[in-house]
Amino acid sequence: MQQRTAMKRSGLIAMIALAALPLVTTGLAVLFAMPDTVPLHIGANGIDRIGSKYEAFEIGFLMTGCCALFAVMYAFMDKLAAMGLVHGTDAHGGRTLLLFAQISMNAIQIFLLFLMSFDTQ
Repeated sequence: MQQRTAMKRSGLIAMIALAALPLVTTGLAVLFAMPDTVPLHIGANGIDRIGSKYEAFEIGFLMTGCCALFAVMYAFMDKLAAMGLVHGTDAHGGRTLLLFAQISMNAIQIFLLFLMSFDTQ
């Protein structure tokens, strides 16, 4: 039981660190990698909208909010599973799924920042 509690605690620490990662990576990208103007929307005909590099923080705050929600769900996964809100798996499987989802969202956000770092001039 103590090992499971330690795993939950270390997992929660990882979830909190992953929740802060979108703002950290956005800040680093804005400071060091992005030009002053970046593509903000790309459609079928190419770049549709160009804006300031500081508009990248919108994505960072949105991702941080989603990841913070995942961290809260991770912390209360036992209660969510007991109430029947975790379908098809137990609390451990739900925690694993949330961790994978948060890592995936961070990878997508880093990829989007990479695409935004190309010069549009």
